Amino acid sequence: MPYCGMFKGWGTLERSEDVPWILGIPIDNHSEDILVWPFTKDGHYIVKIGYRVAREINLAPTRCSDMDQTHAWWKMWWNLNLPPRMKLFGWKMCRNWLPAKSNLCHRGMKIDPTCNNCGRFEESLSHALWTCEKVKKVWKLLPYYKLIKESRRHSMMDLLVEFRQKLAREEFEDVIKVFSSYPRDINGKESLPTVHSAAPKDQWPAPPVGTSCVHCDAAIQPNQVGVGLGYIWRDWSGNIVSAGMHYLPVCCTVPVAEAKAVVAALQDRPKNMHNPYEIKLDCKQLVDKISANDSFLGDIQPIVNQIKRHPGFSYCKKFIHVSKHIIPSKQSSNPSLFSALATWTLSAFVNI
Repeated sequence: MPYCGMFKGWGTLERSEDVPWILGIPIDNHSEDILVWPFTKDGHYIVKIGYRVAREINLAPTRCSDMDQTHAWWKMWWNLNLPPRMKLFGWKMCRNWLPAKSNLCHRGMKIDPTCNNCGRFEESLSHALWTCEKVKKVWKLLPYYKLIKESRRHSMMDLLVEFRQKLAREEFEDVIKVFSSYPRDINGKESLPTVHSAAPKDQWPAPPVGTSCVHCDAAIQPNQVGVGLGYIWRDWSGNIVSAGMHYLPVCCTVPVAEAKAVVAALQDRPKNMHNPYEIKLDCKQLVDKISANDSFLGDIQPIVNQIKRHPGFSYCKKFIHVSKHIIPSKQSSNPSLFSALATWTLSAFVNI
């Protein structure tokens, strides 16, 4: 293991919270180590993405300059006395992942970026939630507005950090409540065109006669150690052949966790099952990567290689992406059982 700044010495970690993340890294013992650029999907560096990362550092230095401060911030954030949906909204707000018009234009949508409320300025996220003159009328109703009225940070992350420094914890929580009260448009109207989803189906299409299927899922909780894995093997009539669940005391990304669920299912494949089968899961990114049959760079590559090298993988006919709300064939009293197995496993260990 190479020596770097986060280590006190060889094999000794200075920050114990990094241990589960390191343990959660999938390792491929059959491939040589390579250098990858973590900000692109294929792992290759390009100038455009490098410029974007550098610009991000300049716009939001609190996210990049001191990792200890960043860890402390998110630890404080997830411990706020707020409903989970508000915490999640604030997390997206800090990441600039909310659909402000400037963000939508940056992603290629052909829309007018002008703010619908004031009609004067471009609707960036900070403008829509803080600097717009129409929004200020709401903020001025807060008794402690005078403490934060001079804040003019460009990014929402820096703005929230400044708010937290100036306000008491309860006041800061009230600010988040105000922010999360208008997740789309300030006046509560939907400003984006309505997207109609496909007509819902009552059940998954059954596999061909003679072909079994396995439903896999994983469950994780933000900023907490632990991954719950669940899987159910069914025959072509929908009958449950076997099921299993596992708990891993590690931290990892969602695609890696979903891939670990597939590995667990393959390792626990019923011994008397010699017919072909299909693998169904709700992680489209993983399905696309495995179905592509090409080499790619990323954190899920080692575990994808592990799936493909498994002796039972030769019987796999297809990887299928499914939605969580779709009910398996042969309906039961608990249609989301395969997903619940992963969640139950995680909850059982986390709440010990």
